[in-house]
Amino acid sequence: MGLFGGRKRKQRLQEAGVNAPAEIISLRDTGVTVNNNPRVVLTLRVNPADGSSPFEVSKKQLISRVSLPRVGDPVTVRYDPEDHDNFEIGAASAGAANGAGAADLDAADAGEIASAVRADDSGVQQGSAAELLAKGQRMTAVMREFSPTGKTVGETTPGRPDPDDPVYVFKFEMPIEGGSPIEAICMNRVPMAKVDQLRIGERLNVAVNPANPTREVAIDWESSPLPA
Repeated sequence: MGLFGGRKRKQRLQEAGVNAPAEIISLRDTGVTVNNNPRVVLTLRVNPADGSSPFEVSKKQLISRVSLPRVGDPVTVRYDPEDHDNFEIGAASAGAANGAGAADLDAADAGEIASAVRADDSGVQQGSAAELLAKGQRMTAVMREFSPTGKTVGETTPGRPDPDDPVYVFKFEMPIEGGSPIEAICMNRVPMAKVDQLRIGERLNVAVNPANPTREVAIDWESSPLPA
């Protein structure tokens, strides 16, 4: 797994990683799909900004069937100079709450993110959970972390239904048959009647945006938690 493991590798990427332009040189279907969206192996040629020799890296990724990347497409990566296999695609431009990058959110725990939202939620991107539940792709998510933001629906999105429901930060894993699970971070309302049912390891019925499954996730509380 390289020089660092798990969270430590993500922290290393955040602290010591560098951004560089890259090009897709290969795209291979793994044969795994999630609601008709393919999981592929992307191989990239990275051109370090310091002028050192280009190198190749590969990563499995779920992509939208309506927005397929092509060989030759340019992308931006963030990589660890001491461990090229520790990298993220599009890390330089990935948006997140409070202006933090994707690597910042991945390294933080749910409580830290919730504290940041409590202090200032002006940078949090708001989306329609109802629209995502209606049009998004259904998956099963396993709850890994959760923390209350101290805010309600009425405070974060005035005019929405259920204004008194609390808003929580969640970290999920969404298993992929034959591949690595997708790790997701999101904020969702929690119906008051469901607050006492929140447990690490609970399985939830969720809908995701296939173009951004690690950030755009809505929980279907009518059918969650799922039976064991």
